[in-house]
Amino acid sequence: MKKSLIALAVAGTFAAPAAFAATANVDVYGLVNYSLDIVEAGTATVGDDERDNVTGVDNGSRIGFKGSEDLGGGLKGLWQIETGVQGGALGNRNTFVGLNGGFGTVLLGNHDHPYKMASGHMDPFGDTIGDNAVMGSVTGGAANQASVFDRRMNTVAYVSPTMSGFSVAAAYVQPKQVETNVTDNDLTGTSYSANYANGPLRVIAAYEKHKGVVNGAAPALNSTATLDSDAWKIGASYKFGDLAVNALYEEIDRDGAANAASRDAWYLSAVYAMGPMALKAAYGKADDADSGANTGATLWAVGLDYNLSKRTAAYVMYADLDNESSATYGMGAGGTRYVPTAGLDASGFSIGMRHSF
Repeated sequence: MKKSLIALAVAGTFAAPAAFAATANVDVYGLVNYSLDIVEAGTATVGDDERDNVTGVDNGSRIGFKGSEDLGGGLKGLWQIETGVQGGALGNRNTFVGLNGGFGTVLLGNHDHPYKMASGHMDPFGDTIGDNAVMGSVTGGAANQASVFDRRMNTVAYVSPTMSGFSVAAAYVQPKQVETNVTDNDLTGTSYSANYANGPLRVIAAYEKHKGVVNGAAPALNSTATLDSDAWKIGASYKFGDLAVNALYEEIDRDGAANAASRDAWYLSAVYAMGPMALKAAYGKADDADSGANTGATLWAVGLDYNLSKRTAAYVMYADLDNESSATYGMGAGGTRYVPTAGLDASGFSIGMRHSF
């Protein structure tokens, strides 16, 4: 789940404006990240013994083109087109146009929400089988959802300049392109984050509200405009020399008798650098949702990265997901890659390599 709002705000949480070329030239960038995953994901028919051998799993590989243009008076025009390499339409990832100046940055396009990006740097296993998939979603009863608050949608977004380590971001989403009834214009989303970075310390707070329940089957807002859904989270990161530690707490609330599902969750992670190697570990726990008992889950992961160069690394990891009897949390990016039957577990071993350019 590591994302960045290009040209925006605090380092690590958002990339800095200097990441854009100072000319109108096009910069080409990307990531190639593939792994061999050997995963057990239980089903109702075979229990916990189903083994899913997957060769060449894509872990968020992408290619992008970006640039900027000096418009004079301290104003820059920004643009970016980013596409996943495993199918999908051109520009299906973070793709936008925008303006940057002393007032901050404004973007128009398809982009991750500030809520999603605020804590992306805290997950050392993003987009792999160890992805922190117990965060950002609620599982249980009629409110069973995957990645409810882990969205990329057409949006207008603003990020302030960084002042004494502080910056804020906000975004607005209106998913209905064509209204079919008078309530459609009530289907909106707003997302906010506040960020602080000072030396080894980083602190984030984020809030997102959906007016109309989010539909877990598609990255859009549901057609039920009378129900609301919101989430907030706080987190902190601190670096003790070669050891970086992260802590995150989240609460999600959903309205409506049939869809009520509120739950708390927390997540801890750490990375210890040893020369070219980095040891990684993470543990996350989602409590029961209000919609039903035994809807919580725990997920833990351990791994080792070996940096062959500044751009190329090999890695190995192991992850284990334990669902309570009525929970259906999954593993992988957004918890959607390996999803066991309700109440069953999943675990897996992954070995892979990534290269950024």
